[in-house]
Amino acid sequence: MSDLDLFADDTEAAEAATLTQQTLVDTQQNLGKMLELMPIGLLIHTEQGIVFANRQACSFLQTGSDMLRGQHLLDYASAADAEAISQALKLTFADPDATCDTECAVTRPDGTSRLMKVITSSLPWPGNPVVQVLMQDITDQKKAEVSLRQMTITDELTGSYNRRHATYEASLYLEAASSGGMPLSVAMIDIDHFKRVNDTHGHDAGDAVLKALTRLAHEFLATNTKLDSPLFARFGGEEFLFLLPGAGSHTAFALADAFRQQVERLAVDLPTTTLKVTISAGTATCRSGDTSIDTMLKRADTALYEAKASGRNRVHSSD
Repeated sequence: MSDLDLFADDTEAAEAATLTQQTLVDTQQNLGKMLELMPIGLLIHTEQGIVFANRQACSFLQTGSDMLRGQHLLDYASAADAEAISQALKLTFADPDATCDTECAVTRPDGTSRLMKVITSSLPWPGNPVVQVLMQDITDQKKAEVSLRQMTITDELTGSYNRRHATYEASLYLEAASSGGMPLSVAMIDIDHFKRVNDTHGHDAGDAVLKALTRLAHEFLATNTKLDSPLFARFGGEEFLFLLPGAGSHTAFALADAFRQQVERLAVDLPTTTLKVTISAGTATCRSGDTSIDTMLKRADTALYEAKASGRNRVHSSD
């Protein structure tokens, strides 16, 4: 090979190296633009603090990129979530193969708080350990999930729990109660002469009574019981249920009668008048042979029928 050929080869190699170097520079610049425009928040974090924040992360944290550099993600994590974020960062700094996925409320300079899905993972960079922190705002998603769940478990008119949720909750306690563990009781409640309220004053008045009774029931459970998660639910029409985990037959009867007396004193204000109503109730307590919440409900319903048949505004027990 001649010297001329060798020179040509060297020239081509040099040109190729220059082109490769320029391609790398262009790639880095384009990658930087891509990271900047990502619809998800990105922080590049060393053990000392943040060294890079893209536009979305700055928007989430309401802080400019220059201000974020040198700060720490823990500066924004809520007090309740600081430990979880600290542990996630420590793990990913220590283990290059680790990835941590957690949820964290961040507190922003204007005092507002947003819930973030935070994913931390190690970056294979030379020198000090470096972690990437991906952030996604899930506040609205969580609110929608909570709202959807509330729609599926609550009664639209009164805001009390619905029948489906009450029976589901009861089933969680039933096995322990039927095997001699924590007692479980229910109280079926029916508004006396409710049809008369609708026929005389209209369905708006009937709705007002149902809502007033629900408010009173929630206040009553909050102030008159020390039970494990008592629950009030609308079973349909003017019929309601107290689910009373931890209450034996005597306690359930006493609570139902105390509530009956409070309802007797309740005044429901309407545009043109004030209504007074009463309730009847039937209570039942879980027995060893009960394999379904329906058996308890049938006994309570029978006791309720007896209370209404014997004059209303009273409580009967099936036990």
